[in-house]
Amino acid sequence: MREILKAQRAQQQCQRSRAHQSCNLVITKHDGNNSFDSRAKQSTNIAHLHSLGKPLVFFKKKQPSTTRHELLKIDGRMLEVRVRLNPRARRMIVKVNPATGEISVTAPSRRGLAHALDFARGEKDWIAGQLAKAPGPVSLAAGATIPFRGASHEIRGLAKGPSPVWAADGVIWVSGGAAHAPRRILDFLKREARKAFETRAMDHAARLGVKPSRITVRDTASRWGSCSSGRSLSFSWRLILAPDFVLDYVVAHEVAHLREMNHSPRFWAHVKSLVAGNPEHAKKRDAPGGQHPARSGLRFSRNAYPNPGQSGCE
Repeated sequence: MREILKAQRAQQQCQRSRAHQSCNLVITKHDGNNSFDSRAKQSTNIAHLHSLGKPLVFFKKKQPSTTRHELLKIDGRMLEVRVRLNPRARRMIVKVNPATGEISVTAPSRRGLAHALDFARGEKDWIAGQLAKAPGPVSLAAGATIPFRGASHEIRGLAKGPSPVWAADGVIWVSGGAAHAPRRILDFLKREARKAFETRAMDHAARLGVKPSRITVRDTASRWGSCSSGRSLSFSWRLILAPDFVLDYVVAHEVAHLREMNHSPRFWAHVKSLVAGNPEHAKKRDAPGGQHPARSGLRFSRNAYPNPGQSGCE
Protein backbone atom coordinates (compact mmCIF):
# COMPACT_ATOMS: atom_id res chain seq x y z
CA MET A 1 0.00 0.00 0.00
CA ARG A 2 2.83 2.36 0.89
CA GLU A 3 4.51 1.62 -2.40
CA ILE A 4 1.34 2.52 -4.28
CA LEU A 5 1.02 5.85 -2.39
CA LYS A 6 4.68 6.66 -3.07
CA ALA A 7 4.21 5.98 -6.75
CA GLN A 8 1.13 8.23 -6.90
CA ARG A 9 2.94 11.09 -5.09
CA ALA A 10 5.93 10.75 -7.41
CA GLN A 11 3.64 10.86 -10.45
CA GLN A 12 1.82 13.97 -9.16
CA GLN A 13 5.10 15.73 -8.40
CA CYS A 14 6.34 14.94 -11.88
CA GLN A 15 3.15 16.35 -13.39
CA ARG A 16 3.45 19.56 -11.34
CA SER A 17 7.03 20.10 -12.43
CA ARG A 18 6.15 19.47 -16.08
CA ALA A 19 3.26 21.93 -15.90
CA HIS A 20 5.69 24.80 -15.29
CA GLN A 21 8.27 23.84 -17.87
CA SER A 22 8.66 25.82 -21.08
CA CYS A 23 7.97 24.25 -24.41
CA ASN A 24 8.59 25.00 -28.06
CA LEU A 25 5.82 25.62 -30.55
CA VAL A 26 5.69 22.89 -33.18
CA ILE A 27 3.85 23.55 -36.43
CA THR A 28 2.49 20.62 -38.43
CA LYS A 29 2.54 21.14 -42.18
CA HIS A 30 -0.12 19.81 -44.50
CA ASP A 31 2.27 17.09 -45.62
CA GLY A 32 2.37 15.74 -42.08
CA ASN A 33 5.95 16.79 -41.35
CA ASN A 34 6.61 18.70 -38.16
CA SER A 35 8.82 21.74 -38.29
CA PHE A 36 9.84 24.52 -35.96
CA ASP A 37 8.79 28.01 -36.92
CA SER A 38 11.65 30.53 -36.79
CA ARG A 39 9.94 32.37 -33.98
CA ALA A 40 8.93 29.14 -32.31
CA LYS A 41 12.54 27.95 -31.97
CA GLN A 42 12.84 30.15 -28.94
CA SER A 43 11.30 28.92 -25.71
CA THR A 44 7.81 30.38 -25.47
CA ASN A 45 7.03 29.77 -21.82
CA ILE A 46 3.80 28.04 -22.79
CA ALA A 47 2.95 25.63 -20.00
CA HIS A 48 1.45 22.21 -20.58
CA LEU A 49 -2.05 23.42 -19.79
CA HIS A 50 -3.61 19.97 -19.83
CA SER A 51 -0.85 18.12 -18.00
CA LEU A 52 -2.80 18.26 -14.74
CA GLY A 53 -6.01 17.25 -16.44
CA LYS A 54 -7.51 20.78 -16.11
CA PRO A 55 -6.95 23.81 -18.33
CA LEU A 56 -5.54 26.95 -16.72
CA VAL A 57 -8.10 29.77 -16.70
CA PHE A 58 -6.94 33.35 -16.35
CA PHE A 59 -9.37 35.89 -14.89
CA LYS A 60 -9.17 39.63 -15.43
CA LYS A 61 -10.42 41.71 -12.57
CA LYS A 62 -13.61 43.42 -13.64
CA GLN A 63 -13.40 47.17 -13.40
CA PRO A 64 -16.43 48.95 -11.98
CA SER A 65 -18.47 50.86 -14.56
CA THR A 66 -17.62 54.55 -14.90
CA THR A 67 -20.98 55.46 -16.47
CA ARG A 68 -24.48 55.03 -15.12
CA HIS A 69 -27.93 56.44 -15.84
CA GLU A 70 -30.12 58.09 -13.22
CA LEU A 71 -33.52 59.81 -13.20
CA LEU A 72 -34.03 63.43 -12.21
CA LYS A 73 -37.37 65.23 -11.85
CA ILE A 74 -37.39 68.58 -13.67
CA ASP A 75 -40.56 70.64 -14.17
CA GLY A 76 -42.69 67.65 -13.27
CA ARG A 77 -40.97 65.34 -15.77
CA MET A 78 -38.66 62.43 -14.99
CA LEU A 79 -35.61 62.89 -17.21
CA GLU A 80 -32.67 60.57 -17.69
CA VAL A 81 -29.27 61.86 -16.59
CA ARG A 82 -26.04 60.24 -17.72
CA VAL A 83 -23.51 60.26 -14.89
CA ARG A 84 -19.92 59.47 -15.82
CA LEU A 85 -16.42 59.57 -14.37
CA ASN A 86 -13.63 61.50 -16.08
CA PRO A 87 -10.38 61.76 -14.08
CA ARG A 88 -9.19 64.52 -16.41
CA ALA A 89 -12.05 66.80 -15.36
CA ARG A 90 -11.06 69.46 -12.84
CA ARG A 91 -14.50 69.92 -11.32
CA MET A 92 -18.06 68.67 -11.42
CA ILE A 93 -19.71 69.61 -14.74
CA VAL A 94 -23.34 69.41 -15.87
CA LYS A 95 -24.17 69.69 -19.58
CA VAL A 96 -27.24 69.69 -21.80
CA ASN A 97 -26.59 68.64 -25.39
CA PRO A 98 -28.32 71.28 -27.55
CA ALA A 99 -28.73 68.77 -30.39
CA THR A 100 -30.13 65.78 -28.52
CA GLY A 101 -31.33 67.25 -25.21
CA GLU A 102 -29.23 64.68 -23.33
CA ILE A 103 -28.35 65.67 -19.75
CA SER A 104 -24.96 64.56 -18.46
CA VAL A 105 -22.96 65.08 -15.30
CA THR A 106 -19.19 64.54 -15.23
CA ALA A 107 -17.38 63.86 -11.95
CA PRO A 108 -13.59 64.12 -11.57
CA SER A 109 -13.33 61.29 -9.03
CA ARG A 110 -15.19 58.23 -7.75
CA ARG A 111 -15.90 60.09 -4.55
CA GLY A 112 -17.55 62.87 -6.55
CA LEU A 113 -19.44 60.30 -8.61
CA ALA A 114 -21.59 59.49 -5.59
CA HIS A 115 -22.70 63.14 -5.34
CA ALA A 116 -23.10 63.82 -9.08
CA LEU A 117 -26.90 63.50 -9.10
CA ASP A 118 -27.21 65.87 -6.12
CA PHE A 119 -25.06 68.35 -8.05
CA ALA A 120 -27.40 68.09 -11.06
CA ARG A 121 -30.42 68.51 -8.77
CA GLY A 122 -28.98 71.81 -7.61
CA GLU A 123 -28.78 72.96 -11.24
CA LYS A 124 -32.38 72.08 -12.13
CA ASP A 125 -33.35 75.63 -13.06
CA TRP A 126 -30.38 75.98 -15.41
CA ILE A 127 -31.08 72.58 -16.99
CA ALA A 128 -34.75 73.50 -17.52
CA GLY A 129 -33.69 76.74 -19.21
CA GLN A 130 -31.36 74.90 -21.58
CA LEU A 131 -34.03 72.36 -22.47
CA ALA A 132 -36.47 75.18 -23.20
CA LYS A 133 -34.05 76.62 -25.75
CA ALA A 134 -33.84 73.36 -27.66
CA PRO A 135 -35.97 73.38 -30.83
CA GLY A 136 -39.09 71.28 -30.81
CA PRO A 137 -39.66 68.44 -33.25
CA VAL A 138 -40.76 69.25 -36.79
CA SER A 139 -42.81 66.68 -38.66
CA LEU A 140 -41.66 65.91 -42.20
CA ALA A 141 -45.21 65.81 -43.50
CA ALA A 142 -47.59 67.87 -45.59
CA GLY A 143 -48.29 71.26 -44.02
CA ALA A 144 -44.93 71.59 -42.27
CA THR A 145 -42.35 74.22 -43.23
CA ILE A 146 -38.65 73.34 -43.24
CA PRO A 147 -35.50 75.11 -44.43
CA PHE A 148 -33.94 73.79 -47.63
CA ARG A 149 -30.66 75.34 -48.82
CA GLY A 150 -31.28 78.19 -46.39
CA ALA A 151 -34.78 79.10 -47.61
CA SER A 152 -38.10 78.13 -46.05
CA HIS A 153 -40.04 75.51 -48.00
CA GLU A 154 -43.57 74.33 -47.34
CA ILE A 155 -44.23 70.61 -47.71
CA ARG A 156 -47.23 69.82 -49.88
CA GLY A 157 -48.68 66.49 -50.92
CA LEU A 158 -49.94 65.25 -54.27
CA ALA A 159 -51.58 62.00 -55.28
CA LYS A 160 -49.25 61.69 -58.28
CA GLY A 161 -46.23 63.56 -59.57
CA PRO A 162 -43.21 63.39 -61.89
CA SER A 163 -41.09 61.94 -59.04
CA PRO A 164 -41.57 60.93 -55.39
CA VAL A 165 -40.23 64.28 -54.08
CA TRP A 166 -39.07 67.48 -55.79
CA ALA A 167 -38.55 71.14 -54.83
CA ALA A 168 -39.78 74.15 -56.81
CA ASP A 169 -40.63 77.79 -56.00
CA GLY A 170 -40.39 77.48 -52.24
CA VAL A 171 -42.37 74.23 -52.08
CA ILE A 172 -41.25 70.65 -51.49
CA TRP A 173 -43.74 68.41 -53.26
CA VAL A 174 -44.20 64.80 -52.15
CA SER A 175 -46.37 62.33 -54.05
CA GLY A 176 -48.07 59.17 -52.86
CA GLY A 177 -49.62 58.21 -49.56
CA ALA A 178 -49.19 60.44 -46.51
CA ALA A 179 -47.79 57.53 -44.48
CA HIS A 180 -44.75 57.37 -46.78
CA ALA A 181 -44.13 61.12 -46.91
CA PRO A 182 -41.61 61.43 -44.02
CA ARG A 183 -39.34 58.70 -45.38
CA ARG A 184 -39.54 60.02 -48.95
CA ILE A 185 -38.72 63.56 -47.86
CA LEU A 186 -35.79 62.39 -45.77
CA ASP A 187 -34.44 60.32 -48.68
CA PHE A 188 -34.78 63.39 -50.92
CA LEU A 189 -32.87 65.60 -48.47
CA LYS A 190 -30.08 63.04 -48.14
CA ARG A 191 -29.80 62.64 -51.92
CA GLU A 192 -29.58 66.40 -52.39
CA ALA A 193 -27.00 66.60 -49.60
CA ARG A 194 -24.85 63.87 -51.17
CA LYS A 195 -24.90 65.57 -54.58
CA ALA A 196 -23.89 68.89 -53.01
CA PHE A 197 -21.13 67.32 -50.90
CA GLU A 198 -19.64 65.39 -53.82
CA THR A 199 -19.72 68.40 -56.16
CA ARG A 200 -18.16 70.84 -53.69
CA ALA A 201 -15.64 68.35 -52.26
CA MET A 202 -14.29 67.29 -55.65
CA ASP A 203 -14.05 70.92 -56.76
CA HIS A 204 -12.13 71.98 -53.65
CA ALA A 205 -9.97 68.84 -53.75
CA ALA A 206 -8.94 69.53 -57.35
CA ARG A 207 -7.84 73.03 -56.38
CA LEU A 208 -5.62 71.64 -53.63
CA GLY A 209 -4.34 68.73 -55.69
CA VAL A 210 -5.79 66.09 -53.36
CA LYS A 211 -8.46 63.41 -53.60
CA PRO A 212 -10.68 61.96 -50.85
CA SER A 213 -10.89 58.17 -50.57
CA ARG A 214 -14.66 58.38 -50.13
CA ILE A 215 -17.46 60.77 -49.18
CA THR A 216 -20.07 59.63 -46.65
CA VAL A 217 -23.39 61.17 -45.60
CA ARG A 218 -24.16 60.54 -41.93
CA ASP A 219 -26.74 61.31 -39.27
CA THR A 220 -24.32 62.78 -36.74
CA ALA A 221 -25.37 64.32 -33.42
CA SER A 222 -22.70 66.98 -32.92
CA ARG A 223 -20.35 67.11 -35.93
CA TRP A 224 -21.18 68.78 -39.21
CA GLY A 225 -18.20 67.20 -40.92
CA SER A 226 -15.03 65.20 -40.35
CA CYS A 227 -11.93 63.96 -42.15
CA SER A 228 -10.31 60.66 -41.14
CA SER A 229 -6.66 59.65 -41.37
CA GLY A 230 -7.76 57.36 -44.21
CA ARG A 231 -8.76 60.46 -46.24
CA SER A 232 -12.47 59.73 -45.85
CA LEU A 233 -14.80 62.73 -45.62
CA SER A 234 -18.07 62.53 -43.68
CA PHE A 235 -20.82 65.13 -43.49
CA SER A 236 -24.17 65.53 -41.75
CA TRP A 237 -27.11 65.48 -44.16
CA ARG A 238 -28.63 68.40 -42.21
CA LEU A 239 -26.20 70.77 -43.91
CA ILE A 240 -28.58 70.72 -46.88
CA LEU A 241 -30.98 72.70 -44.66
CA ALA A 242 -28.43 75.50 -44.27
CA PRO A 243 -27.53 78.18 -46.83
CA ASP A 244 -25.24 77.00 -49.63
CA PHE A 245 -22.30 79.12 -48.45
CA VAL A 246 -22.42 77.39 -45.04
CA LEU A 247 -22.37 73.93 -46.64
CA ASP A 248 -19.54 75.06 -48.92
CA TYR A 249 -17.49 76.32 -45.98
CA VAL A 250 -17.81 73.08 -44.00
CA VAL A 251 -16.83 71.04 -47.06
CA ALA A 252 -13.84 73.33 -47.72
CA HIS A 253 -12.78 72.97 -44.09
CA GLU A 254 -12.75 69.17 -44.27
CA VAL A 255 -11.08 69.06 -47.69
CA ALA A 256 -8.30 71.29 -46.34
CA HIS A 257 -7.61 68.55 -43.79
CA LEU A 258 -6.55 66.33 -46.69
CA ARG A 259 -3.49 68.58 -46.90
CA GLU A 260 -3.10 69.42 -43.21
CA MET A 261 -4.51 67.11 -40.50
CA ASN A 262 -4.33 69.94 -37.96
CA HIS A 263 -5.45 73.52 -37.44
CA SER A 264 -2.12 75.18 -38.12
CA PRO A 265 -1.70 78.49 -39.99
CA ARG A 266 -1.03 76.46 -43.16
CA PHE A 267 -4.40 74.73 -42.72
CA TRP A 268 -6.30 77.99 -42.34
CA ALA A 269 -4.49 79.39 -45.37
CA HIS A 270 -5.85 76.47 -47.42
CA VAL A 271 -9.38 77.09 -46.13
CA LYS A 272 -9.12 80.78 -46.95
CA SER A 273 -7.92 80.04 -50.49
CA LEU A 274 -10.86 77.68 -51.09
CA VAL A 275 -13.62 80.05 -49.93
CA ALA A 276 -12.05 83.29 -51.16
CA GLY A 277 -14.04 83.20 -54.39
CA ASN A 278 -17.43 82.94 -52.67
CA PRO A 279 -18.85 86.46 -52.06
CA GLU A 280 -21.28 85.14 -49.43
CA HIS A 281 -18.39 84.21 -47.13
CA ALA A 282 -16.92 87.70 -47.29
CA LYS A 283 -20.35 89.29 -46.84
CA LYS A 284 -21.01 87.38 -43.62
CA ARG A 285 -17.47 87.88 -42.34
CA ASP A 286 -17.30 91.62 -42.98
CA ALA A 287 -20.84 92.51 -41.89
CA PRO A 288 -21.18 94.35 -38.52
CA GLY A 289 -21.36 91.65 -35.89
CA GLY A 290 -20.90 89.09 -38.63
CA GLN A 291 -20.48 85.47 -37.65
CA HIS A 292 -17.96 82.88 -38.72
CA PRO A 293 -19.48 81.22 -41.83
CA ALA A 294 -19.62 77.81 -40.14
CA ARG A 295 -21.78 79.24 -37.35
CA SER A 296 -24.30 80.97 -39.58
CA GLY A 297 -27.47 78.96 -40.05
CA LEU A 298 -26.33 75.81 -38.24
CA ARG A 299 -29.29 75.45 -35.92
CA PHE A 300 -30.71 72.13 -37.09
CA SER A 301 -30.64 69.57 -34.30
CA ARG A 302 -31.53 65.89 -34.34
CA ASN A 303 -34.52 66.69 -32.13
CA ALA A 304 -35.84 69.29 -34.56
CA TYR A 305 -35.40 67.14 -37.67
CA PRO A 306 -35.35 63.50 -36.56
CA ASN A 307 -35.46 60.42 -38.73
CA PRO A 308 -38.87 58.88 -39.40
CA GLY A 309 -39.71 56.53 -36.60
CA GLN A 310 -38.36 58.97 -34.00
CA SER A 311 -40.43 61.58 -32.22
CA GLY A 312 -42.06 64.02 -34.62
CA CYS A 313 -42.02 61.79 -37.69
CA GLU A 314 -44.72 59.29 -37.01
